[in-house]
Amino acid sequence: MSERKFDLSVEQDQSDIWDYANALQTDGHRPIFERVLPSRSGNQNDMVYAIYKQIADQADDSTVVDIKRECKLRLGVPILRASNERFKALYDKSIRPYLTYEEKLLAMDILPVSSLMTKPQCSEYIDVMIRDYTAMGYSVTKDA
Repeated sequence: MSERKFDLSVEQDQSDIWDYANALQTDGHRPIFERVLPSRSGNQNDMVYAIYKQIADQADDSTVVDIKRECKLRLGVPILRASNERFKALYDKSIRPYLTYEEKLLAMDILPVSSLMTKPQCSEYIDVMIRDYTAMGYSVTKDA
């Protein structure tokens, strides 16, 4: 029997899920239910990159890439470490104790951070970027 996904906000799926679970059990399989969190939206992606650019445009010696690295490391990593046990375990075991700050910045080029975020996490990331850089004297807005 093939894997299926059900949206429990759809009435038909609410009844179909039990038929599917019973059929799996009849065939000797154990049904496992998984909660799927919403991923980031295209608008959030655009906003994140617009904020990186706003900051870089005001920084004397930083490019968009520099700002992206800094935001991912200083602001994004703590958000993911607080809510994603797998990310926290990987980061804490493989990166945190072994790399210097400068090496961690470079690692941000290959380590997924913001792309692993859910919509709520990305909203928090955007809010923290705006708050943090505004406190440092940058003019950063959501409507860039």
